[in-house]
Amino acid sequence: MQFTTTGSYARTKQFIDYLNIILTVAVCVIFIAIVFLRGRSGVLFPIEFLLGAIVNGSNAVKKYVTYEPVKGGILTGVAVVLLILCILTWRAIA
Repeated sequence: MQFTTTGSYARTKQFIDYLNIILTVAVCVIFIAIVFLRGRSGVLFPIEFLLGAIVNGSNAVKKYVTYEPVKGGILTGVAVVLLILCILTWRAIA
């Protein structure tokens, strides 16, 4: 169902869209850095997973706001998995 919203929901969705654009660019830059740095890129892996968790978490919030709880739940699960991977890789390099 496609519908437009006004007020705080519209501003929230717009903020999430801008946040996702910025974070996606950051994820791409970090991925390229990981490819070129290879062995010296240990600290970048947890950051990559954390950014992915934030992107998926913000998309989950957007889905919940637009009344799509199943998609929001799936994105929340993906965000939790990425957050666990972030913690595991952070502990592995420490």
